[in-house]
This record gives sequence, structure tokens and C-alpha cells, in this order.
Amino acid sequence: MSRDPQHSRALELLETLQREESPAPGAPVRRETSGVRIPVGGGLSQSAAWLERLYHGELVPRERKPQVIDTRRSCGPYMVSVDEPPMVLLDACSQIATLNEGFANPGILQGLHEGRFDRCLWANPDNTNVAVPELDEYAAYLLGRAPAGLVHASFVCAGGAEANEKALRLARLHGPDPTRRRVLAFDGSFHGRTLVTLGATSNPAKRKGVDMPGYEAVFCPRDLGALETTLRERGTELYAVMIEPMMAEGGDIHLAREFLLGVRELSRAHGLPLIVDEVQTGFGTSGSFFWWTHLGLGDSPETAPDLLTCAKKAGLGVVLSRWPDEEPAPVNVASALRGLIQAETAHMQAALEAPIRERLHLLVAEFPGLVSEPRVAGTAFAFDLPSARERDAFINQRFARGFMTYHAGEQTIRFRLGSCWELPHLDDLFARVSSALRRLDDPTAQDYEPEGARRRRTRRFEIREISEDDWAEVMALEQRAYEPERSDTEDFLRETAAAGVALVARDSETDELLGFVFAAPLEHYADVAGPDGDRFRGVGHTLYAADLTVSDQARGNGVGRALKTEQIRWARANGYTFVSGRNRVGLTTRMAGLARSLGAYTAKVLDNQYGGDAQAEYYRIPLLSPTPPELPAASQRGHDLASGLQAPFGPRPAFMATRELVGPTASRLNLSNWATPDSIQYAEHLRAILPRGTGHLYTTSSRDELLDKSLRCIKMARPAATIAVGVDGGYLGHTTASARSLSDPAGFGPGFALFEWPRIPHPEDVGVEASVAALTALIETHGAAAIIGLFVEVVGERSGKVLSSAAALALSKLCGAHGIPLAVVETASGGYRSGAGAWGLNALDPGFCPNLVLWYPGGQLGQIFIDSRWWVGTPLMLISTWDGDELSQIRTHEQLRAAHRSDLGPAINTLDDLLWEAATAAGEGARVGGMGLYRTLSFASAEQATSVWEACRAKHLLLGRGLPDTLCFVPALDVAPAALRGPVRTILLDAIGHGPGLELGARERHE
Repeated sequence: MSRDPQHSRALELLETLQREESPAPGAPVRRETSGVRIPVGGGLSQSAAWLERLYHGELVPRERKPQVIDTRRSCGPYMVSVDEPPMVLLDACSQIATLNEGFANPGILQGLHEGRFDRCLWANPDNTNVAVPELDEYAAYLLGRAPAGLVHASFVCAGGAEANEKALRLARLHGPDPTRRRVLAFDGSFHGRTLVTLGATSNPAKRKGVDMPGYEAVFCPRDLGALETTLRERGTELYAVMIEPMMAEGGDIHLAREFLLGVRELSRAHGLPLIVDEVQTGFGTSGSFFWWTHLGLGDSPETAPDLLTCAKKAGLGVVLSRWPDEEPAPVNVASALRGLIQAETAHMQAALEAPIRERLHLLVAEFPGLVSEPRVAGTAFAFDLPSARERDAFINQRFARGFMTYHAGEQTIRFRLGSCWELPHLDDLFARVSSALRRLDDPTAQDYEPEGARRRRTRRFEIREISEDDWAEVMALEQRAYEPERSDTEDFLRETAAAGVALVARDSETDELLGFVFAAPLEHYADVAGPDGDRFRGVGHTLYAADLTVSDQARGNGVGRALKTEQIRWARANGYTFVSGRNRVGLTTRMAGLARSLGAYTAKVLDNQYGGDAQAEYYRIPLLSPTPPELPAASQRGHDLASGLQAPFGPRPAFMATRELVGPTASRLNLSNWATPDSIQYAEHLRAILPRGTGHLYTTSSRDELLDKSLRCIKMARPAATIAVGVDGGYLGHTTASARSLSDPAGFGPGFALFEWPRIPHPEDVGVEASVAALTALIETHGAAAIIGLFVEVVGERSGKVLSSAAALALSKLCGAHGIPLAVVETASGGYRSGAGAWGLNALDPGFCPNLVLWYPGGQLGQIFIDSRWWVGTPLMLISTWDGDELSQIRTHEQLRAAHRSDLGPAINTLDDLLWEAATAAGEGARVGGMGLYRTLSFASAEQATSVWEACRAKHLLLGRGLPDTLCFVPALDVAPAALRGPVRTILLDAIGHGPGLELGARERHE
């Protein structure tokens, strides 16, 4: 691989700078659990500096909120900025209903530190090539709670828009007529930001410029009579009916059970599948797992929908259906596992409804004539203000009042809380909301007022190990502090001190005993509830915190935190992995908050404790970061030449141990609204390797969304354009209608495309002149103004066809002459895989500069690089809810760093020789395609390709599937050439039907 030394040095310097400012894995954490904090003047100097790094050169639109978020310090309902002092806000919308237990989700923390994420944290398993138990477990969990008759679960990579796209695909496939183009939606609806789901969104402002004539939804008032009339008059145009049981973006409109039941009955009477969109309402938001079942619907097939979609808290897109999905796509498995963990505790949200309702009614009573239409279900509540003026006055002061939420519709303020919210949090939030309402006409309402500054200690103290002289005072304090059933005996504490450590805190001036802490190895407590059933009992790596006590006079001076911190330091120094302990639920709120602030998560809740019916929280504080477990030997795991796009350095690359992943994984952010240091560092790296001709960047959450967002972007400048042009054999995804309509349908099910978009023949098949002539004919037929753009892969992901310099220049010249954008797709060639540098584009003539470059690096992420001609920098015009995933960004960032340092040449040459030899063995009609470490082998027939694929799989050699006659070879970038020469070669040639006696170097003979 050729490298520019100066450019390489610049990347190395950038990496050095970024690593110096990044937290080390396993570094001590201090999460925020005490309350809202507002710095003097709302100062966010560090956040501002970070954001300028992100926006430099107008790399991305200036649309993030002013706080850059520290996911490692954020906890529960508290969102914490990176500043010092930080701004700490109550996130009263839970990242737009993405979180159900707030930040630092305890179930996710437990999964990270106890091995549940081991198969999917470090790299993303390709669920289209390998078995993924996490997805099977997730599907079973969801189907166990689904409305009657929904017996199939499928997952899509991005969020709600893609889930709804998949549901629409299934509905059209199984509906009355697969040639129909329209869906029925309702006034107030919002179903996503892809072309088709925007078309089913009733707000004209959201659809502006992206309508597709002939495919628009039919919108109906929320009235059964109107629905009956609409279905009678236009039912033959429709292939599905789609509805949200609670219209969130439309203004938190709670639809009545009787209306929804009528929609179900009328849609069935007209033979139209009913899609229930629970993207914002599923996973316990209403108190029940689904809003549909919350309304008493779905307990029988007669009242159940045909399809139900979820996202947000689900971590990715989910479709529950009467019909199977025969076209699965890769997903981000770690996001799915996060969704499963949230599903497992979704029921806990129901307990908040009653206290929210009580406080909401008091708010209405406090502001009669101002606050109206209060509504609440589960953790979702909203109210209306008289007009958009009051709505905006409320929203514009949310940060100054110490909370985060959003508006919806013309006059609605909406909230989404989570089960981490306790009654003091609710009281605090409603007090802040009340303050905001009182100040709607106050011109100073947006001014920041300092709040929550750290108190300075009024006492100085020293911490040391216990001595004999301390015991009398220790026992006196123990007996004063606890009721008899919770008090420890002196024998117990002496045994603990002898087996482990005991620390005391004494006033530096008076020598007064201020507090103490006792701990010993977990195995020392055979008869204590919690340690007795700890899964790590016997391992020898857990220190159990038996007793932490602070005198009444010393509280509020940091004594407890100092003792606990010193205990953790001692445990680290003595080789422990965890500190565990227990706190009585309801009586030790401060101690529980202290433990959480130091990284604790709830391992279990113990019932019938302390001699009665009390509960105890058994917690665990991890002292080390998760590390990639060792892989099985190659002979046991086989050879994976299929999953390289999702896992460019295999399933558990060692270099990932250099990154702190706990915060970004356990505290998911909507990156469309918020930035983090990790996301900004990743963007800086992308700026340093921008494909030539581009200068700006958009981020997506999937492969398919790359295309939809690109189309929306272009259509803002070309609103009359309605035709996108692809290339034969091309592939841009198969979840959204746009991606299906541009991708070659070979190998997929019937009715694959929705839009009647043309494809020109690939230059590799017919020559450059013929391809140019085909595009010229389309321009002459439809007019250049009707064409959105031309989309072509540098290397065909399913075909292996390669774009040549001659073809690239000729197509670019024609597109440029007519003002048509040209986009190239780098999924199979980007990220250094081509061997030509960061992008396959580098292998083409330097004079070729596309307008857009689309790259799907795997996981829940996609990148659109775009030139200034087609760039739309207006804030919030092209966002989606997530705009990527921070964990996926961190992985991709490290993979790019590692790939730049790698010498791919030996592996590329070995794979090249192997495939030419295999093509010779396969006989007439075999063709080698691709570039670098993305290669394809096409056979004379689809049957032969399938036979070879199955034979290789039986011998534990995984190959990818492309077009029906094509196999894909996509190894990890660090694949060993010896493995390709040895076992891979033997298995492949045996599968083709020839022994291993052929010699490498067959390319020349084949040619």
C-alpha cells in the first residue's frame, strides 16, 4: 500500500494528541448523582472548544446542543457536560425515549463487566454470516410479549424509519396487490425520515422538497367515518394502513381504544395489513410493554395488528409480524443487546405513572388558563400551552432552568422519563417546570443562575488503617448509627479487619472519629445475604464492603466519599477486580448514591432483609475495564472470509483494549443533538482522510440510510428531481425502498423495488461507451432536471465489478455537463480495504472527483462525504434521531488507525493468487472480481456457487454471498497469508471439486 509520508505523520500526530486527552480504560470514575449544576454564567468553555474542533471548516452543520457530553460521568437522569465545573441537567426526555433507565444503565454495566457483551463489544458480528445468540434471545423475548398472531421478529440496523420501511415492505409483499404504491396514514402522523416514511408523515414542512409524486401517502383525519369513506374511495390504491397509537411528534396525541379498534376492523375489511408504529411508545413507555396492549388490544388475533414496529429503547429497528422476513440485513449486535437489557426491565417504568399524574395535576392547578390538556401514561407525559409563542418561551429557557426536554406539534411540551427517576427527582423536575412557566414573559429567563456548586469541606481529616486504640470509639459509633438488626458486632468487624482492611477517618485537629470502613474478601462472608449467592464467590477477585459509617456531625464534608475512595484504591492496589456491598433500600439513599457515583451497578435486589420485609441493593463496583477475551484457536473457530466489513480486524482485536468503552455503551446519546469527545475525535480523523473533492460530512445509522439521506440532501437543491439512477449489479442496501429501488434485485424476493428507477449497464460488462450512451438516453428521455443523481460503487459489493478510471471520468464528465450529482459507494473499497489508501477512489485517475462518497463501515454507522456544491449546512435539515452510534464510531476510529498502520500487500497478493487459481479450477465461466481485500469469485451458475459455498461452510470456511452466482471473499485486514495459502486454499479447492494439487500463480495461465 502506497503512503504519503507527510500525511501518515499528520495522522500519527493527531492520534498522539487524541490519546493524550482520552480517558484510560479502567480509570476511576465519578458519576454525577447529587443534582443539577449550573456553572456561573452558564460557562461551557471546554464544550465550546470541543465544538469548534468539530465545526472547523464547516465539516458538519452547526446543529449540536452547546453542552458536549461526558457519557462516563452521566448517571441516571443526570446528563453531564465535559466542562469543569460541568453543567449537569435533568434529561427529562431520556434521549428522545431512547433510554428507559437513564444514563449508566445498571443492567448494561453489569453486562459489560460480567461478560454478556464479550461477543459483540469489540467488533460487530455479521448476523448474515454467523449465528448470533443475542439476536435469537432478543427475538424470543419480544415474541413472548407480542400481540397475538405476531410470530416473527426481524431487526434492522437503524431506528424507527427503517423498522417502518421493513414493515411496509412485508405489508406490500403480503398485501392485496404488490404493485400498489400508497399507504394510508393519519393527520398528525410521523413515521421517520427516509423517503417513504417521510411520505407517510403528515406535516408538510417535514416533507418539503422530498415528495415523490405517485407514491404519496393518503392522509386521513382521525375519524372512523372519514376512514371508512377514504377506504371506500381510495382503497384500491393502498397496500397498507399505518398508525401510531400515541402520536408523539404530532403533539403526544393519545388515540382512543375505540378508534384504534375501528381502524383495525376497517383495515381488515378492506384486506389491508395494519402496521402499528410503536417506535416511540414501545418497551414500557406506557407502563405496559406495548402501548397497543396498554389499551387492552392485541390479546386475540382479531384485535392485533399485522405488524408492529419499535426502535428508540429497542436499540435498533424491530419489526414483529405475521410474516417472516426473508431478507435480513446486518445489524449492530451490541445495540440489540442493549435493547434486550432495556426490555428486561421495561416493566419498572409503570411505577412512575401515579406520582407523575399527581404532580401534573398540581401543575395544571397552579397555572389555570396556561397549562391545559395534561396527559400521562407510564413515563410519558405532556401538556399544552396556549400557542407556539409560549411553547418557544418555555423551550428556550430549559437549560437555564436545569432540564432538557422537547416540544411537539404546535403547542405541546412533552416529557419522557425512566425508571431511574425517584420521587426527589420528580419533585425537582416539576419545581423547575413551574419556574419556567412563571417566567415565560421574563426577558431574563434565559440567563443562567449558578446552582449546585460543590461545597467546600469545613473539616480536615486523615484516613489510616485501624489500630487497637480506635476500637472503643468505632463500636460506639456503630451502635449509635444503626438499629439493632443492622448493627455489626465487634467480633464480626474484627474478623473482617483481620481478613481484609479497616480504615478510619479522624479529624486532623481534634482527633475525633468521623467514620470508618471495613472490607474483606467476598469468600469471608459465607452466611451474609448477597455474598452467599454472588456468582463470583470462590474466584477470589471481589472485596466485600461490610460496613461504611459516618458520624452525624461529619456528614456533608466528604468523609464517606473519601473513605470509600480509599477503600477502592486499596482494593486496586491489592489486585481485586470488584468491590461489592449492600445498602438498605429506602434508608441509605446517600450511601447508594455514593456507590453509584463511584461506578457501582445493582447486581441484584435482596428481599426479606434485616429481620423483616426490607430490601437490600447488592451492588458491585468494577475496578477494571472490560478486556477482550482470548479467541479460541483457529482450528476451533474456522476461517471467516465473510465478515470483514463488520469486523475489519476480526471479532476481538487487541487494540480495542486501549479505549474506554463503558461510558459510551451504557449511556447512549442521540448524536444528532449532542456531541462527545469520542465522536468529535472520530470526526477529526475523518476530516484528515476526506475523499478527494469532498469537504463536508453527514453521519447515518446504517447502510440504507446513507442513500436516503443523500437523496434528501440532493433533492433540497433539485426538488423536481424524482429519478435516481443505479448500475447493473449494484447494491446500496435492501431495507429501505430507495435502496431496494437502486440495487440489483437478483437474489431477492418479488416486488423488490418500489420506485421505478433505472439502472444503466456496468462499464465492465458493456464498455465505457455503452454505459455512457445508456445514461445519455435516460437524460434525453426524462430531462436532466428529473434525475436526482447517479450512484455507482467503486467495487461492487455483490458483483465484484470495479469502476475503472476511464468509466469514472466519462460518467463524471457527462453528469457534470448536465448538472447531475455523481455519488460513489466505498463500502467494499473504503477503510483501506482496496489497498490503494484510505479509499478505493485513490486507485482511480486523480482527475475524478465525485460529488458524494458513501461509506458503510459496519455496525450502526454510515458516512456521507460531500462537496460544497451539494452540501446543505442548514442546521437540523438532515438529522435523524441517532445519526450514528458512539460505540460504532469508536470502533471504526480504532479500525482506521490500525488499517493505516497495516501492510496489506502480502495478504492482497496471496488472496489474488488464490482466487485466480480457484477460477481456473472452477472452469469456464468463472470470473474473479473485486480489489484488494474485497474479492469475488463468480461461477458459471448460481447452483455451482451455492454448492461451493455450502461445502466450504461445512468445513468451517465462511464465504459471503453476492449476486446469486457470486461468492465474496472479505477477510479481516490482518488475515495471515499463511492461512490463505494453507487451510483456506485446501478447503476452497476441495469444495470446487479439485484437489489441492494445483499450484499458486495460476493467474497468468487463466488470463
